Amino acid sequence: MRLTLLLSAFLAVTSAATLEKRCSLKKEKISLKDGLPIAQIKVGTPPQAFNVVLDTSMSLTWIPAAQCPTKVCRQQSNLYNANSSSTAVDLHQKKVSVKYDENVCFDARLYRDTISVAGLSVANQIFGSAYSVKRLGGESYLGGLGLGGFNADGNTDFLAPRSNSSLTRRQFGGNGAFAQNGFQSAFGQSSQQFGMVASSNGFYQKRSNDNQSDGEFIFGGVDHNVYKGKVAYFKIPTCDYGTTPYWKTEIKCVKFGNKIDVKLAPKSLASFSTASSFILAPKKQADLLHAAIDAHYDENEDAYKLECCDKLDKLPDFKVDFNGHRITLPPKLYIKKDGETCTSLIRRNLDEEKNWIMGGTFLNNFYHIYDLSNKQIGLAIPNNGCEAKISEI
Repeated sequence: MRLTLLLSAFLAVTSAATLEKRCSLKKEKISLKDGLPIAQIKVGTPPQAFNVVLDTSMSLTWIPAAQCPTKVCRQQSNLYNANSSSTAVDLHQKKVSVKYDENVCFDARLYRDTISVAGLSVANQIFGSAYSVKRLGGESYLGGLGLGGFNADGNTDFLAPRSNSSLTRRQFGGNGAFAQNGFQSAFGQSSQQFGMVASSNGFYQKRSNDNQSDGEFIFGGVDHNVYKGKVAYFKIPTCDYGTTPYWKTEIKCVKFGNKIDVKLAPKSLASFSTASSFILAPKKQADLLHAAIDAHYDENEDAYKLECCDKLDKLPDFKVDFNGHRITLPPKLYIKKDGETCTSLIRRNLDEEKNWIMGGTFLNNFYHIYDLSNKQIGLAIPNNGCEAKISEI
């Protein structure tokens, strides 16, 4: 009898702990726009709502300002008005300019204010209120929730006296100017993990019902109910990672079936970036890969094209080897068909000679997990299935 009572008490405690852990997870619906995960965040008191990109490659959260005159700003349903928020703090007119590419940029003033995601409000978060935006966003979204690219130790030096910053996208990703925000570290939650999972795989997803989400942003732990099998974890680098280790891991080689095997330079890294729609490869490696499948480079579209591609299943699988695991994408996941012409979703990364970027073409096939506690990134097959494969090597 005593053993039975003890066992029952143990099971009750275990069940309660499991329930508490599940309840501690926070979730926000996401939609996929051209391969980018879009979610709603709220800023200020009372809250002002914005649809932004969940950005694992950048540390700064930013939203469009009421003072922004450009077309992409004016087509948004909401623009941030600091005067309408009782919790807004203007940081002494400090400004930052972020350049993604030629004529693709934004300029912002820095503020602190309360930011809310999935019902979790975090006060005094640093963000940029963008008063000029060029060639970014879309009709229904503009801005970003910064979830990566932060300093290795989490410290910030942006309050130190200095002139206004002008940064390229690569520099900005980890210049240490902004510490991780509360959602990168799962503020107030039991575990320092966040992740995203799509409800169906594929690059360009369209919904007939606008109220139906394309997936979920999950933070405060790992949701074991949204994937099947095991999670493949990859350690983030501890040295030679450039300006930031978040969220990167070592990449060993890439292959197009048996047609070509490209061995990569030692300590080559792959960034898991939700801010990119594509897989981006160093130019020489991208050219080698596509030459193996007779694809030509279209300078006007900045993409590799294939003619007469009516039989996609004849093309080779794209395989990527990381430490301990191989990821395999069949042709339909890295090729987009437009009539008689096909476009590769693997593109050139002109800023790098050896490092890769794994964007939406790659990530949207998986439940991708960002684990600050254990300094690792995880990939798992979603419950709804996936044509991509994860195998141990």
